[in-house]
Amino acid sequence: MSKRKKAAPPAPRTRTITQARDPYRDELIRAGKLGEEGKHDEAEAIWRTYLESCPDDPDVCFNVGVCIMRRADSPALRFEAAQFFERVVQSPHAEIERKADAMNNMGLMMERCGETEKAATAYAFALKMFPAHKAARVNLGDAKRFMGDFAGARGEYDAVLDQDPESPEAHFCAGMIALLFGEWERGWREYRWRYKAPSFKSKPFASEAPPWEGEPLDGKTLLIVAEQGWGDQIMFARYAQELKRRWPSCSVWYHCDPVMHALLSGVYGVDRVVFNPTDGFDYVSPVMDLPHCTGMKSEADIPPAHCIRTMPSWSPWSLQVGNVLRKRVALVWAGSPMHGKDKARSIHARLYQPLIDAHPECDFFSLQCGPAQPEVAELRGVTDLAPEVKDWTDTAQMLACMDLLVSVDTACVHLAGAMGTPAWMLCPTSPDFRWQLTREDSPWYGKMRLFRQTDRNDWQTPIQRITDALTTF
Repeated sequence: MSKRKKAAPPAPRTRTITQARDPYRDELIRAGKLGEEGKHDEAEAIWRTYLESCPDDPDVCFNVGVCIMRRADSPALRFEAAQFFERVVQSPHAEIERKADAMNNMGLMMERCGETEKAATAYAFALKMFPAHKAARVNLGDAKRFMGDFAGARGEYDAVLDQDPESPEAHFCAGMIALLFGEWERGWREYRWRYKAPSFKSKPFASEAPPWEGEPLDGKTLLIVAEQGWGDQIMFARYAQELKRRWPSCSVWYHCDPVMHALLSGVYGVDRVVFNPTDGFDYVSPVMDLPHCTGMKSEADIPPAHCIRTMPSWSPWSLQVGNVLRKRVALVWAGSPMHGKDKARSIHARLYQPLIDAHPECDFFSLQCGPAQPEVAELRGVTDLAPEVKDWTDTAQMLACMDLLVSVDTACVHLAGAMGTPAWMLCPTSPDFRWQLTREDSPWYGKMRLFRQTDRNDWQTPIQRITDALTTF
């Protein structure tokens, strides 16, 4: 899954002050270079020294704000950064483009505080001041997408592309919107721009082998490169089998983090699971480029979801999972807190209690791992399997024993689909691009049902729909 972050703020500028104030010229130039090198604490110290003698200088206020912004991991720091940007906006000495930069950054701080509507207003004001501000327009598109105005978001991204047809950020975002609308061909083509987009933090795999563009692979070896989240790596592993179907004589290697090796060794069509290989392959492809490179134009082109088999090398898992005559339901309520949209998708475990109470005929099991795992203590009638989970293969085998997984949008949903286990997923109002917009099923997983929010502050309603549906499951 894509871990998308907002466009980086403009690099600190020093031209105005360094030209106008020769006594400070060398130090201010050094502060700018320190900021470019990521040494924001050192840069901030220099800017603040100058701020003491010139507290109303808009360039200095802007640069102090950017330095704080880079480390703004708390509401207090975000508020402090926003105050410096506000001083720039209010300054009679600031250039109009600099004011728009500051307003855009204020929007980013508001968005990181969960104030998306206010952020959208800030981006719109930045564009009113400086209509050619591409970063503000992309950010306004992102805010509209989060608020559910998907057509409006598309309009903002396309406006940037009209202004700059080579904008990687706009192409990347336009690709995700196209996929939301089920426009597969354009979506996957535009999505390939992600590695050039400033907001996409992953780096492409360094290799002398050429990228695969869909050429015949007879007798060739293709290195598939894992990327982004665990769920992405599982979801698109299915393409290995599709490659084998088209070119039976090809060899498929899957490069991934060692923590995924045992699990992905069970993917149909994968000949070798490797880590950082340097040679032995003819082509290389990021795993999420495979839909485009295999020519996906419709749902009919999606390979089967059930692509992972249990391997003899996996450690046996012998824990008895409930009474085989009762329905066994696994629960997951939170993803990684490092995910950019985790607050929009994860819930608290206690929200599942009405579901559990309404179905005494079912056995419920928690597969929740990570920071949210202790919340299981607040649930009644649930068996916690997390202590038994040593790696992904344990989770896979547990899911294979279940009749159903109920989960938020996490890697477990993809693993259930890859193992052939039915999954019911709680889908936020601003869904990830792969879940599209209104449908209750998914073209990616035949045994999946989507229970969508209609209000982003209300998870009780979709959980009640799950509670009702489980009666006839």
